[in-house]
Amino acid sequence: MSNLIARTIIPVGLLFIQASCLTASHAGEILASEIKYEDKHYRLRLEMKIEAEPEAVYAILTDFNHLKKLNHHIQNSQLLHSDGRQHRVLIEAQGCIWFFCQSLRQVQQVTEHGEGRIQARTEPDQSNLEYGEVMWHIRSDGDFTIIDYRADVVPGFFVPPLIGPYLLKGRLLAEAQQTINEIEQLAQYDDSN
Repeated sequence: MSNLIARTIIPVGLLFIQASCLTASHAGEILASEIKYEDKHYRLRLEMKIEAEPEAVYAILTDFNHLKKLNHHIQNSQLLHSDGRQHRVLIEAQGCIWFFCQSLRQVQQVTEHGEGRIQARTEPDQSNLEYGEVMWHIRSDGDFTIIDYRADVVPGFFVPPLIGPYLLKGRLLAEAQQTINEIEQLAQYDDSN
């Protein structure tokens, strides 16, 4: 994050945006979730089972010009450059946690590794994150798809002590869950058309 923050790709930065209630009508099943804060790093792992085809999920995550469909806090996403399985993507988001509002800008180097694996690394000199890395692994499980999402984020901006790691950790997880539920809805819509 994300946020993100998970794209992601869950944009790493989007993980820092306040989560809203999960509204997906067919919310996926969370198989495992964990978030840790150590040495300025927020590390998030989320594994979820959703009703969607793996190919549809993968296509949604690599539709770089339309990532705002994944989360309403993303204001803009743009594919800046593409070279085979390497992509450079701009993501801009806005959100608040209590009184603390933050605009997020990040440029990610995205690599498609094959076999349902996608990695996004934040370019710190083009972003307001000191560090960001997201890994997605999308795989089939019978009639379902398993999404394994991992993020490691270090904010490059001041986080007020009142918000601190405890509140931010909860927001990170909620934001990632919301985004994955949006992926499920989009994939199910694509499957029905």
